[in-house]
This record gives sequence, structure tokens and C-alpha cells, in this order.
Amino acid sequence: MSWNNVSVFPLSDDLSALENELRARAVPHRIVEVRGQQALQVPDARLVEPVAQLLAQWQQGELAPADQAAKPTPWLRPKALSPWRTPVTLLLIALSVFGFAVVETQVLRQWLGYLTFFPIEAVAGGYRWQPFSEAMANGQYWRLVTPAFLHFGIFHIVFNSLWMWDLGRRLEFVVGTLNYTLFFLAAASVSNLAQYFWSDEVSLFGGMSGVVYALVGYIWIRQWLNPNPMLAVPRGIIIFMLAWLVLCFSGVIDYFLAGGIANGAHLGGLLVGMFIAGAFSLAKRAGFVRH
Repeated sequence: MSWNNVSVFPLSDDLSALENELRARAVPHRIVEVRGQQALQVPDARLVEPVAQLLAQWQQGELAPADQAAKPTPWLRPKALSPWRTPVTLLLIALSVFGFAVVETQVLRQWLGYLTFFPIEAVAGGYRWQPFSEAMANGQYWRLVTPAFLHFGIFHIVFNSLWMWDLGRRLEFVVGTLNYTLFFLAAASVSNLAQYFWSDEVSLFGGMSGVVYALVGYIWIRQWLNPNPMLAVPRGIIIFMLAWLVLCFSGVIDYFLAGGIANGAHLGGLLVGMFIAGAFSLAKRAGFVRH
């Protein structure tokens, strides 16, 4: 993410009141020290002018209290983002398409054994699953993550890719490429491990839905504790995803979708997303992070 200066202030100035006003209006910003001064910065050049206007009103005492101001509209919407500003989301979708091709096409089937949670060993007359503990003992730690790229059927890949395109781009823009990559690695690992412990038997599972539910959990809690306009998804989306989770747990969906639902991955992803959002909000309140 590229931060843009709106204004600078002496280090002696107390900007807590200004920060409270901007936060109350859900304006994405940060205040950092740059070359011996405090710099008010915003994450997009298009925000500089409107935030500068707010700053001028605040300095002149003409800014209405936040509770009397009109309801703020989101400063940016995902459709305003260039896809190249969220490269990790694009890469994850591309890898998911590759995983779908590995599962569905004979030409790429040879890659399947490298992406599954459980290693596959060729034996006389077919294949057998190896214990996951053996994979970890052999240093195959990538298996904690790679099942997220495997997709089974056209609806599976389309559904997950659309959610990643909408929710994933939002989070990548807000937290930056590095933090978003770490978020993905944590979400994929936890959701895959959750599915492993949830299932009673060794089986083939995969999909990005665990990561999607981590995004849902993060946005849900983050918007409750520390709102950001780029993460302001309609409440109906959160309700729908939670309702879908409950419906999947009921077993009804298993009658309509072959192969069943990875309920453990969904729940694990949701919980890890909620945990990360809660930890971030606590760290922000304690002053360990500024934005």
C-alpha cells in the first residue's frame, strides 16, 4: 500500500483529537513520524483532497461533531481498485484455478499428490494415503496450505473465486500485501488443520472456502471493533455466510453436493479470522499499531 501525505505537524502537537474525529468518520488514515515531524497520511491519493478539507474545517473549528454529521459514505469501493493493486488476491485465484485443473484434468493429475494434505504413495494396483505425521516429519510443511488451492467442480471454484475477489481485495488493500499474505497462510493452515481433526478418516479435501470464512470472520469483528470503510460490506453478506455455515452443519447440503462439505475448515477459518481481527483491535487500542 502506498501512503500519501495530507499535512505535517510539529512533534509537540497533540493530534489525538484530530485522530478521534477522523476515526469517528471512518476515514482510513495513519499518523507517523517522518523526518522529525508528524505526518497525517491516507492510503490513496484520491483521499488527500477530501481529508485536507476535513482537516481545514477541524483547524478552523467548523467541523460538525461526528454524531451530527451525515452518515459517511465509503471513500473507496473495491470496483475502484485496479486489480494490480491487489496482486496476492489475483495470485491466489490463479493458483485456485490451477488446483481446479489439477483435479479435473488428466494431464495435470500428476500434481495432485504434491498439493493434498495427506501424501499419496503409489502401490501395486493403485495408491494409498500416507499418514500426515510422516509428511511433517519429512519437512513437507507446504501441505498445511496447498489443499486450499484444490477445487472440485465448477461451482466450487467459481463460488470461492468470487468471494476472494470481493472480500480478499478489500483486506489486501487495507492491511497491505505482506500482512495479507501472512493472513492467508495462517487462515489456510488453521482451516486445513481443523478439517483434518474434524474428519474421522483420511480423505481428499480442499478449497479456498476456509480462507473465505476467515475473511468473513475478520471483517465481521474488525467492523464491530475498529471500522474501516473499505471493509464495509453489507450486513446481509455476513448474515448469509453465517447462515450458510449453520445450514452446512445441519447436513442438508450434503444431499445436494457430492463429496460433502468441509465444515471443519469453514469453522476453523471463521474462528481464526475473528481471532486475528480481535487481536489487531486490542493491539491498536494499546498503541502497538497506528492504523
